[in-house]
This record gives sequence, structure tokens and C-alpha cells, in this order.
Amino acid sequence: MKRIAIGLMSLFVTACATTSEMPLAQNMVRLDTQASGLLFVGSAPSMTMKKAAEATLRRGYTHFRLEQASTSQGQRLAGVQSYGSGTASANVYGNTAYGTYAGQGFATPVYAPTANVGVTVVMFRANEGGARGAFDAADVLKKQGKI
Repeated sequence: MKRIAIGLMSLFVTACATTSEMPLAQNMVRLDTQASGLLFVGSAPSMTMKKAAEATLRRGYTHFRLEQASTSQGQRLAGVQSYGSGTASANVYGNTAYGTYAGQGFATPVYAPTANVGVTVVMFRANEGGARGAFDAADVLKKQGKI
């Protein structure tokens, strides 16, 4: 039971989510969100929406549309759990992990789930034609309990 708890704990310890923002034009940014671990992979889309709304309001706009959206899910090596007496290690090169184990027993790799969301955010003011049918930034934040 202790071994299972240690393995699950490594999935939570390696959990995080970050969003990078790259300006493309005065009213346009590219957002890329990377999330890993059981706690964060499900929140990547809502985190991206929140960041889009915040970027819109911060730049003096009221509405936004999402374009060129992409999503992906996968996993990454979070650690190696060894059983018995010995030493386990792993090295990651690109998308492949190479491990070694010396001793009596065995080692099991522990993987953390990942999610990625990329989107281009195009922003509008309330009186502009593009705002019709677009997301209202203040409403998005209000629905997420941020305002």
C-alpha cells in the first residue's frame, strides 16, 4: 500500500500548468497552455479561456474569438518506482525514456498525464462588428468566479 501511495504522490508532485502568451498584433495573441499531472490536465481548456479573457481586458478590449485552436493529450515520465533493493535511474531523450536498474527486484516507470492547448485570440471592442457572437471577456471571468 505504501508503494502505491508513493507512486500516486509522484503524479501529484509533478503536477503543474502554465500558459505562455505571445503578442501577434495589437488585438491578437497566441496562448499555449501546458498542463501535467492528475490535478491539472482537465483544467487546461478552462485555464486557456481564463487567460484569453484576462488578455482581452488587459489590452482594453471587451470581446474575443478563438482561432487556430489545437489540443493534445499524452504522458511524460514523472519518476521511477523501485521495489526490492537496488538502484533505478532513467534518462529522457525527446519522447523516449531509457532506464537502468541494478539490484534485486524490479523498477516501474511512473508517468504523468499531460494536456496541451494552443489558440490564437482575436480581440474586439463592444462596438466593432467582430464582437457580435464573440465571447464577452467579463462574462467568461464571471462564470469562473474571477470577478
